[in-house]
Amino acid sequence: QQKFKNPQTPSQPAGFHALPPDWVVEFETIPLANAHLFAHLFRGPKPELQHKAIVLLHGQGEHSGRYLHVPHYLGDVVGSVYAIDHRGHGQSSGNRGHIAQFDDYANDAALAVKRYSRYLTKRYDKAEIHLICHSMGGLVGLRMLQLHPELQIASVTMSAPMIELAFKVPKIKHLAAILMNKVLPSLPIPGEPLAELVSRDPNVVKHYRADRYNHGLASPAFYLSYLAVREKLLAAARDFRHPLLFLIPTADKIIDPKASFEFYDKVFAPEKKLIRYENYYHEIMNEPGKDQVFADIKEWIKAHSAG
Repeated sequence: QQKFKNPQTPSQPAGFHALPPDWVVEFETIPLANAHLFAHLFRGPKPELQHKAIVLLHGQGEHSGRYLHVPHYLGDVVGSVYAIDHRGHGQSSGNRGHIAQFDDYANDAALAVKRYSRYLTKRYDKAEIHLICHSMGGLVGLRMLQLHPELQIASVTMSAPMIELAFKVPKIKHLAAILMNKVLPSLPIPGEPLAELVSRDPNVVKHYRADRYNHGLASPAFYLSYLAVREKLLAAARDFRHPLLFLIPTADKIIDPKASFEFYDKVFAPEKKLIRYENYYHEIMNEPGKDQVFADIKEWIKAHSAG
């Protein structure tokens, strides 16, 4: 039987909404063959919403504890938020910023979706999953949907998905990554400093820097497998079977918004929608205008909920 424990509540940037007082924070660890994943569960009290849940996939270098404010905005359309830490992130095992192959992230995410869906079904006789993916989590989520089209997911929201980096990796660094991947594929290499670029809110930037679970590392294997899976994703952009919402900030200096717009145009899905956020930075759910972002997400979830 799947059991959850009560951890210390994650901290939030100054001025952010805390978890609603009638919600609780729990966690579990998911055992894998050669690793374990840490997962936060934010659970609300409304009986009529208990079977409806968000599964959340965070971005590169961050962790699930940074999404404590989500229930404040979406707690009247879902009964829980289930968020894993990817391998090499947060409180999950693995070298920081390393993955042997990117599809491991996608398969881990599929396992989490199936695991939590089974838990809800066993406890409430039914499950309705809404997927929210940010940045690298967006790429993970898109790849997961390609590899696991059988997943029962009511709606998908992509926040600034990591289709293409906004900064170009110098050719010498690219060649060095190829060489290093042959001898030290898991070596953690510091990336570009990103704290100032995640949000225009100085409290978010300050909190991002102080968060001990954040890191700016990426291994050669991570970088090269990201490039490889990106090409696979672009080649199969017509293969999606779930309704997709793309939320793209136009002033993103981490992920290239132009590449995201171009990818959206290539995507074929039963239903798709794109919303632009003018002058927003990368972490749209942590921007000064996040109220509108969450209002748009709520509308999408409500439109794809069984009621």
